[in-house]
Amino acid sequence: MKYYILKQDRNLENAIKLVDFNNSQKMMLLKDNENDFKDITNMPVSGKEFSVYPEFLQAPVLLVSDELHEIFKWYENTIIYKTVVFTNMQLKTQKIYKLVLSDLLEVLSEKTTYLKNGDIDKIVLDSNKIGVYNIFSIKAGLGDYFIVSLDVVESILKRDFTGIKFEEVEVI
Repeated sequence: MKYYILKQDRNLENAIKLVDFNNSQKMMLLKDNENDFKDITNMPVSGKEFSVYPEFLQAPVLLVSDELHEIFKWYENTIIYKTVVFTNMQLKTQKIYKLVLSDLLEVLSEKTTYLKNGDIDKIVLDSNKIGVYNIFSIKAGLGDYFIVSLDVVESILKRDFTGIKFEEVEVI
């Protein structure tokens, strides 16, 4: 099975901005954090009339559009979701997103390599440790990564989604 790091396309032009958040600081929230969040939260956003709502946001926390959430539900029933309503007060618009609280798996192979500063050089996943997961998070070096299987990637690519990039990782 092939796996990919799911990434936010930072080059997406005219993307909405989350108000009062540093959109580059990344925090990984896991299922253990479930009780720290309301079931529904309002999040103010800013943008123009033709601003783009990416399907996938990595920062400040992992958020997916309601449409991408539907795909995730097909492939992984272990993820907990909290509803986030993106609200643009100037334009009087709202869009539903889901906060993703996934499992953090210890699936790195001993063949994973690191840089001298402790950051990751090359991620190598151990297929025996992954089991039947199609969507999960890993901690590797100084970073956190959101991983999806090839099946999930193919389902995403069949739709007209915006703001998502994929990076294949080695699996042994």
